[in-house]
Amino acid sequence: MRDSHGEPAGYIFNAELYCPAHIADALPTGDGDAYDGWAVAAGIEITAEENLDEIAIAFGIDRDDEATFDSSEFPKVIRHGQLGGECGACGAPVGE
Repeated sequence: MRDSHGEPAGYIFNAELYCPAHIADALPTGDGDAYDGWAVAAGIEITAEENLDEIAIAFGIDRDDEATFDSSEFPKVIRHGQLGGECGACGAPVGE
C-alpha cells in the first residue's frame, strides 16, 4: 500500500505494532491458521508490502480501503509520524 507518503513505517496487527522486517512473522501462517501456507519461504526475497499485497489479493482484502477490515484480521499501515511505539518482535521504534 504505497502512496505519496512513501514506504510504511510499520504495521498494526492484533493490537501490536510491527516494523516491516517482522510483520510477515506475525501473520498466522501455520497449519490451520487464517493464512495457512502463506509464510515467506527461506531464500525468498520479498518486501513486506509485496508479501502483504499477495496475501490480500488471495484472500479478497482491499488494502486500499482499510475501513473494510479490522487490524485483528489483517495488518494496517502506519506512516511515519502517525503513531509511535515499538515493534512487538524486536523493540525497534515504529512510526516515529
